[in-house]
Amino acid sequence: MLRRPQEGNEVVLIMGLWIDLVIWLPVVGPMFDGILQVALLIVMSKMQLRGASQQTSRSQRCRRLLLLWAVLIAYIIVYALKLSRAMDDLEVPMLIMPFRARTDYEKYSTPEFELASASTELLTMVVAALLLISRPRIIAHLTSISLGRSLLSLAKLVSAISLVFGSMLLVWPKAFEVGDHQVVDPNSFIISLATMVLSLGSLQTPTTENCSLVIGRWIDVTLHMLFLWYLTVGMSMLLDNVWGVQLSLAASIVSVVAVLLIENLQIPAAVLQVMLSSSRIHNLQYDYPQPASNLVPAIEVFYVLAICQGCFYITASILGLFSFFPRRMLVRQSKLRGQRGAKAIDLYYESAYSTCMETGLFAARKTVSLASFAEESLCSSSIETQLAGVLLLGNLLHESWGTDSIEEMRSKIIRSNKTLSTLIAMLGWADERHRDIRLTSARIIANLADNVTVADIPGTLKVVCSLLDDEETSGQTTSGNGGNAAGSQPTDDEELGHAQDSNGGCIWVCQSWQRMKDKWFIVEKLPLADQESLPILGMVILEKLAHDINNCAEIANASYLISKIIGLISYRDDNESSNNEQQCLVICASLNFVSRLASTGENIGVTLRQELCKNFFLLNNLECVLEDSRSSPELMKLMIDILTKLALDEDARKEIGCCKMIVWKLMHVFIGKDGSTNAYNDQSLRMAAGEALANLTTESPANCLVILEVTGCEIIKDLKNMLCEDEYIYVAASLLQNICAHAKDKLRHQDVSNHLSSAFPMVMENIMSAEGKHLEVLIGLVSQICDMIPESFIHDQLQLRTNRSELVQKLVGTLNSNRKPNPEYPRMRRVIVEMVISIVKFCPRYATILREGGMMEALFKVEMTPSKVEKHRVFFGNIGVILESGPSLTALVAKAKGLIHSAAPTIALNQTTMLD
Repeated sequence: MLRRPQEGNEVVLIMGLWIDLVIWLPVVGPMFDGILQVALLIVMSKMQLRGASQQTSRSQRCRRLLLLWAVLIAYIIVYALKLSRAMDDLEVPMLIMPFRARTDYEKYSTPEFELASASTELLTMVVAALLLISRPRIIAHLTSISLGRSLLSLAKLVSAISLVFGSMLLVWPKAFEVGDHQVVDPNSFIISLATMVLSLGSLQTPTTENCSLVIGRWIDVTLHMLFLWYLTVGMSMLLDNVWGVQLSLAASIVSVVAVLLIENLQIPAAVLQVMLSSSRIHNLQYDYPQPASNLVPAIEVFYVLAICQGCFYITASILGLFSFFPRRMLVRQSKLRGQRGAKAIDLYYESAYSTCMETGLFAARKTVSLASFAEESLCSSSIETQLAGVLLLGNLLHESWGTDSIEEMRSKIIRSNKTLSTLIAMLGWADERHRDIRLTSARIIANLADNVTVADIPGTLKVVCSLLDDEETSGQTTSGNGGNAAGSQPTDDEELGHAQDSNGGCIWVCQSWQRMKDKWFIVEKLPLADQESLPILGMVILEKLAHDINNCAEIANASYLISKIIGLISYRDDNESSNNEQQCLVICASLNFVSRLASTGENIGVTLRQELCKNFFLLNNLECVLEDSRSSPELMKLMIDILTKLALDEDARKEIGCCKMIVWKLMHVFIGKDGSTNAYNDQSLRMAAGEALANLTTESPANCLVILEVTGCEIIKDLKNMLCEDEYIYVAASLLQNICAHAKDKLRHQDVSNHLSSAFPMVMENIMSAEGKHLEVLIGLVSQICDMIPESFIHDQLQLRTNRSELVQKLVGTLNSNRKPNPEYPRMRRVIVEMVISIVKFCPRYATILREGGMMEALFKVEMTPSKVEKHRVFFGNIGVILESGPSLTALVAKAKGLIHSAAPTIALNQTTMLD
């Protein structure tokens, strides 16, 4: 702040007005005068004054104006008292005369000149206070034009040189003596010049017009420090007659350190400790002229230890000045961004320093790590400390600091309900100033969300949902330093860029400064993957929360959340490529979350899928994205996966079937025809489309008819050809089985018996090598094909088979091994019984082979061991989601046994007749 022309000049001037006022007050003694001056400097430095009234809050402006009015009234009263006394006897009283009039050259100065000197300083202070209060526009305009800036910069340089001259005069007055007499005291005129320059500079507006700004900033910093130095270093002159030259010099050092380390109160205390201890040691021989044998040495040891302690405190604090460089290196290594990252490391340094001072260096080694500081900071009551903690914690969880340490940190945060609540609460900080903190908190929660229980922290879903409301544009930045908002101060990089463009003579200086900034200040940007938007992170958090079945129950109750997510699954009309990319990311994250909800098992999964289907916009949004050319194969696969899971619900199957465009699109993707993109050649995408179609046609005659209406392909022929491809045989057989079961009349009208007849031998061959759910769907397909092709063809095919006994053994063995039905293929025993019925019905000769192969015994076991599992056609996890239609399994077993029993005697009788 002190480097900004407007705010820095005003803050330093306000501090200077109060410090200089102490000099003119009638105090008890000179020592109290100097101590009050330094104390006032330190106290005011902690008041967080702000300049530029138009950029501050109302409370800050009131505080600033209150300070200015108070100091203005005090100066007027002091000047009135001084003027009245001077008029009485034309002599300035020693009681209220400043230290500058109480030197050795007093007898060479006239009362009139001293009154003029004091009047100059006091009136200048009054005028400066009035300028800060009124801020006249005319003067502000004059100081902001090009000529005004140039003249004011020159005045600042002259004022800085005069302050250096005045400081040398105070510290070494003999160097400016002429003969035996000292020249006229210029202190009041030096202070008056500096005060007027600072008051005019406080009216300036920021600019980046010329290269002199970079150098001007350094002049401002120098002027500010010299002004405060000049006001405080005069204490040594006050103490010259009290403590002597050496102690006066020490007091001067105290003043310097107080200015440089303005926020470190240990320095004045330590210096005072050293000075008092040294004074006591020096006076021991006078205090104890005839001491006991060990008294004086013991007291000396005590004071020496006190001196050593004070010296160590001073050394540690001074070395703290040079900690700036390792702290900035730690900022760079930690990849913390901007001023907030630097402030976080500074707070960590202060905490580590205090811990080491309290517990010792070696004892504090385990408690001063970045991880421990970050965890403790989140539980702090200070907002500033919490912000530092969340920045450090987000960095530690992101960077590769060691898998064990990261897991340990994650477990600690998850176990601490207070820490986790604080992080989640930060997600709701809607203030733009806290955007980076909100983003970092979101990244941390996204890292921990898979182990978070929503019920433990009430309001979690609402806070996370607020992340989805954040709207970003391509021009908006979220840099670590907060970016440049309208009306904000320009950054150093921008100013240097303007400097280089406007004046080639300053290029070398600018480049040198930039190189130093790059080394110590500029922090590397985070990888692109970390620059995620709040909506995307919000949906990542929700998607991870949905892995917990208990969290899914909470999400199911939050209908507003599901509606908001579904609303994000749509493209906006925008030609900017950056926005299109951002929209794709948001859509992808939304689809991930919806897919996660649709994939939830148990009864809560059924409820979630019903809630999703109740939303009026879900299918419309999915259809629009599915047809959009900007949709990538990844997006299409997510949408198809959602449709696959939703199709497990009967009402959802009906609604999806009504959107013929979705069904046709899925069919084109599965067949792999008429595709203009690589999506139609993606095997995993085609498999996903086939599974979606298989679910959509399960127990849905209407959807089967919609598929048969698809243009651009021959459905049955294409499905028959896909039976030859191992990777697609399961989904193709499932879809073909459903179509044959529910669209017989339509298929007979289309005369597809030739395609089905050619598929029959292939399916029968594949049955011998198939297992599990593949075997179930192939056996079920055989039964459906037998109802669609001529009986003579089936009879001939069964008769010509050379491995009839092997086929029977396969069926009998599968029946016996599935005594306990598997949820992955719950229809196994049912489809085998249906196939037995079809075989015996179309080729009675198989009855004897079936009886000899043990089929009757296997059917008897099936009849005696019915299962509720077999009442469902499809299971999702351990929950049956689609009921089986048609006759019961017991009725089918009875029919199969009757066919085998009735066909076997006839076959035996025919064989006997032939022998006769």
